[in-house]
Amino acid sequence: MNKEDLLKMIPDADRIKDSLEKNLKKNKLTVTSKNGMVTAVINYQQEITDLVIDNRLLDPTKAGALKASLVEVLNQAIKSSRNKMLEETARAIKLI
Repeated sequence: MNKEDLLKMIPDADRIKDSLEKNLKKNKLTVTSKNGMVTAVINYQQEITDLVIDNRLLDPTKAGALKASLVEVLNQAIKSSRNKMLEETARAIKLI
């Protein structure tokens, strides 16, 4: 049995899937690095939708700090988004 067969067995599966995907894309999280100099906005589909970098980090001598802040904030954003995606999926499954 493949995914399509399973979806056919669930009434309104396409509607639920479409609604879930819409909610995952619409809902967003904002995450800021510990030093407050980098902020990322990510949707629940784990897509970065905005990135704000304090101008002080754009100095070439601050490249290491910029890299560390970006890695930190993006990993934190992805982890938070993954958790929200799981919550939304669980909520959608309960609607079936």
